[in-house]
Amino acid sequence: MEQEEKKALFQKMLEQEGDRLLRLCTLYLKDGNLAEDAVQESFLRAFQHMDEFRGQAAMATWLTRIAINVCKGYLRSPWHWRRLSSQVLEQLPAPGMPETDDTLPGAVMALSRPYREVILLYYYQQLKAREIAEILHVPLSTVTVRLSRARRQLKEQLKGWYYDEE
Repeated sequence: MEQEEKKALFQKMLEQEGDRLLRLCTLYLKDGNLAEDAVQESFLRAFQHMDEFRGQAAMATWLTRIAINVCKGYLRSPWHWRRLSSQVLEQLPAPGMPETDDTLPGAVMALSRPYREVILLYYYQQLKAREIAEILHVPLSTVTVRLSRARRQLKEQLKGWYYDEE
C-alpha cells in the first residue's frame, strides 16, 4: 500500500471510527483521559500495521479488536491498577436514557469482564454477535451464551428500576 493511500485510509478511519472507539475505551477503562490515550495508541498501532490488514473482517472490527487489546494492556499494567470512581459513567448516559440516571451504565459496569464486554459491544457499539465473536476470538455460541447470562444478571440487578417486577 502506497504512503498516500495509507494516509487517506487512515484519515477515513479516524473520521468514521474515532468517536465510537473513544466511547468503547471510556466504558472499558472507566477513565476519560486514559480512554483518549488508548484511542490514540489504537490508531497508532493500526497505522503502523495497516499493511498487515488482510481484509478478512471489516476495518471497524479490526480497529475494535486493537482498541480492546490496548485497553486490556492498560488494565494489566501496574501503573493503571487503581480503580476510579464512576464519574465517567455520569458523562456517558446510555442511549435513550436521561442524562442524570446512571443506574443502567452502573449495572453494566458492575458485570464481570466477559459479560460486560459482550454487552458493550452488542448494545453500545451495535455489533452483531458474529462480529463480536471475531473480535473476542471466541465461538459464536460463547457470545450468545454470555449475552443471555448478562441480560439475566442485568434483569435481576435492575428489578424494580426498569422492570415492573418486585
